[in-house]
Amino acid sequence: MERPPEISIGQHRIVFLTDGFWRNDGGCMFGVVPRELWKKNHPPDDLNRIRLNLTCPLIIRGSDAILVDTGIGNRLSAIERKIFDHGEGWMLEGLGALGMEPGDITAVVLSHLHFDHCGGIVQRRESGTLEAAFPRARLFIQKGELAVAQSTKNERLRAAYRHIEECLAPNVKSIEAIDGDLAVCPQVTARVTGGHTRDHQVVVVREGAECFAHLADIVPTRSHLGGPWNQAYDLDALTTMERKAEYLADAVRERWWVSFAHDDRVYAARIVLEGGRLRIGDTIAAREKD
Repeated sequence: MERPPEISIGQHRIVFLTDGFWRNDGGCMFGVVPRELWKKNHPPDDLNRIRLNLTCPLIIRGSDAILVDTGIGNRLSAIERKIFDHGEGWMLEGLGALGMEPGDITAVVLSHLHFDHCGGIVQRRESGTLEAAFPRARLFIQKGELAVAQSTKNERLRAAYRHIEECLAPNVKSIEAIDGDLAVCPQVTARVTGGHTRDHQVVVVREGAECFAHLADIVPTRSHLGGPWNQAYDLDALTTMERKAEYLADAVRERWWVSFAHDDRVYAARIVLEGGRLRIGDTIAAREKD
C-alpha cells in the first residue's frame, strides 16, 4: 500500500490513515437535504448508497502515536459486509506502509461508539475470536457515551449500539472513561461537542499558530460544511449546527486543517469563506488502494 499522506502541525505529524471505503444510505447521511442536491457530489448506487471513507488520523510526536477513531474493522458478518460494502479494512496495511504495527499505537480517541468509528478497536482472528486490535493503547471514550451505549433503554439508541459489547469486551482493561474535555497529551485535546450523539467528541491539535481538527460526525464530508447539511443520525441537529458553525468559523479565521471522517475524495482541507459560503481550499486528496 502506498504511504499515507501527512501534514505537520508544529512538531506533530498528522498522518491520514483510512480503514477503506464503505457504502451507506445517502438519505441517512444527508437527512432533510433533498437527494437532488446531494447526488451530484455523492452519486448513489441502485440501492441509494453513496461511497464513503473511513478516515482515521494518526497523530505522531516522539513516542506518542494517537489514533483518532478506528473505522469499521473486520468484525462484520457476511450479511453486514454485503450491506455496507466493506471487507477486511485497510488500517493494518496503512500502518505497515509507515513501518508501524498495531502495538505501536499508544492511544485511541473514539469520537463516539457507532460501529463505523469504533469497530476497528477489535480484530477478528481466523478462529472467529475477537481480540484487542491495539493491545498497548489507552482508549479514551466519553463517560456519557459509554453509559448510553451500554445501558440505554431507548429503542433507537439500542439499535445504534447493538455491536458495542463485542467491541468493548476485549478492551475493557484499556478503556479510560473521561468526563468532558481532556488533554490527551500536551497540545492534543479531546473536546465534547454533542450533536451527533449526546457526548460526541472531536480532537484538536494546536501548536503555536497552527491547528488541526478532526470533526468526526459533526462535519463528516465536505458537503456537510453547510449549516443545515446534517445526518439523519444526529440526535440533536441544532447542536450539531451550532458546534459546526463555531469550529468552522475558527478554522476559516485561523487557517486550520480540518479532516473529514467520511469524504471519499478528500481526507482534509483548509476551509475558506467565499461569497458568504464555506468552501474547501487547499486539500489532501483521498487515495484509492493500490
